[in-house]
Amino acid sequence: MTVRRATLDDAPAIAAIYAPYVLETAISFEDRPPDGAEMGRRMAATLATHPFLVFEDGGEPVGYAYASPHQPRAAYAWSVNVSVYSRTDVHRRGVGRALYGDLLRRLTDLGFHSAFAGIALPNAKSVGLHEAMGFVHLGTYREAGFKFGRWHDVGWWRRPLNEGLPQAPPATAW
Repeated sequence: MTVRRATLDDAPAIAAIYAPYVLETAISFEDRPPDGAEMGRRMAATLATHPFLVFEDGGEPVGYAYASPHQPRAAYAWSVNVSVYSRTDVHRRGVGRALYGDLLRRLTDLGFHSAFAGIALPNAKSVGLHEAMGFVHLGTYREAGFKFGRWHDVGWWRRPLNEGLPQAPPATAW
């Protein structure tokens, strides 16, 4: 079992991990899961500037985590949004914790200041993971998304990465 940098060859497996979240839950607000080609396009865009990791078990990706820009304006350059997903059969086995541990370390080393995570609520597993990894709840957007015939709230969490004023822009090539 290892955490490693994702490659575009992982796109079909990552799309398969993500699909049940789209089809069966309100954890993702997408209504159609991306196929491998679309996931590859998304990954390529992310990998150009931010970490995208996979957790491999027996040579097969069973989870992934990535960072993305928090907002497009220049003042947000030191902030990232983070996400983590794993196959349901590996929940509660440390996959998310391992992925986030590696991802947050890399983001700190790259010079980012804050990591943010948006969580569709209720989602006790995700809230528990994020809080165990040092994220603190900032607030909740009420009725922010509509899926499966009902409104869903989205809570936002923050984890500090680096303290003080930046000495340089965060590295965008990792």
